[in-house]
Amino acid sequence: MITAIIVDDERINIDNLQALLVRHCEDIEVVATAISADEAKEQILELEPDVVFLDIDMPGKNGFDLLRSIEDPSFDVVFVTAYDDYGIMAVKFSALDYLLKPINIAELKITVSRIAQSVIAKRHNLRLNNLLKLLDRTLPDEQQKIALPSLKETYLVPVRDIVRCSSSNNYTTFFLINGTEHLISKPLYEYDELLSPYGFIRCHQSHLVNKAHVTSILNEDSGYLVMDYGGQKVPISKQKKSSIKTLLKL
Repeated sequence: MITAIIVDDERINIDNLQALLVRHCEDIEVVATAISADEAKEQILELEPDVVFLDIDMPGKNGFDLLRSIEDPSFDVVFVTAYDDYGIMAVKFSALDYLLKPINIAELKITVSRIAQSVIAKRHNLRLNNLLKLLDRTLPDEQQKIALPSLKETYLVPVRDIVRCSSSNNYTTFFLINGTEHLISKPLYEYDELLSPYGFIRCHQSHLVNKAHVTSILNEDSGYLVMDYGGQKVPISKQKKSSIKTLLKL
């Protein structure tokens, strides 16, 4: 899913574009809207969208002012304007996407297709960069990331943010510290091998936990590990209970 922010000083224009995206471009999710450059900057820095649909002509700070205020922007930009003036000429020379108001649906679909290709390329580059850093051992353990490929996209997740992993047949669900869950079509044993050097413990045939997020052991049944995220309880197999206590120094 491609994440987007719409920036326009007129709410009716925001609502119109958002409705067109919902109706005709299912791969884009509008995560925020803004009616000024200052509000947009806050949203962009917080949410880190893949693309910003940006009105050029806004009172106070215009769209170009917004871009100048953000250091090293990594998102794609689609300029949206009612005027085919000098600003759009600069956009054309820079080979950036733009849409003229009123928005033509066919042009919108073409633009979104270009955005999707750009986002995929960037994500592939991120994955390659992650590979090179791992090979060069340039990242300390606490900054290592793991790629989690789902059906629609690949997520690069900091290892330290993984609370636990749970398996069902050949699928593994990752539970992150922010409450996000990712279902990955790979068996748990593959991630056991990858993550054990980073303090992960296979406490059960179907469960792998990050010992940094374990708060205690419950002595009910064969035992449970209590995680610091929401007090989740993860079962311990009888065969592993003694070794788990040793690993956790409990």
